[in-house]
Amino acid sequence: SRFLLCALFLTAAVSCSRKATINAVLEQAPQKDIIVKLLDINRYQVLDTVRTNDAGKLSCKVSVQKGQPEFVYLFYGDVKVASLLLEAGDKVEVKADTLGNFSVTGSPESEKLSQLERSQSQVTARLRALSAEYASAPASEQPAIRQQMTREYVDYYRTCVRYVMENSHSLTCVPV
Repeated sequence: SRFLLCALFLTAAVSCSRKATINAVLEQAPQKDIIVKLLDINRYQVLDTVRTNDAGKLSCKVSVQKGQPEFVYLFYGDVKVASLLLEAGDKVEVKADTLGNFSVTGSPESEKLSQLERSQSQVTARLRALSAEYASAPASEQPAIRQQMTREYVDYYRTCVRYVMENSHSLTCVPV
């Protein structure tokens, strides 16, 4: 009877946790400092600096009030290596490299944020490539390239609007 009562108490305490746990592996970054930052309206606030172990692994906890998700970022030097949208009780697993490529599991909102950032990076890369092509193209080919750039941008914009409409209650709409 006491055991059952203790188990219920511990379960309730865990479900009311005001922490989110981040377990990460940073490829090829043994014994490196990772800076954990919180987005505070429009600036970063440093929460902690965590050192990876010999295998590039780290673990930390972040305070998150229930019902008040927080944007948390992991930085390796000046490079943002992971973006997270954490809720109280989340236990996320991050796999990242030192260039900013990462994957995350354990937090549906963080997974959405990761996908959004990946899509934005892909569109940005395509637009940069088209811009470079435009700059070196003969004048006769530039209108077609400009039209392709416009089409690319409009398609991405429509995708963003659709995402916001379908996820209007998600804070992942903020960066969109």
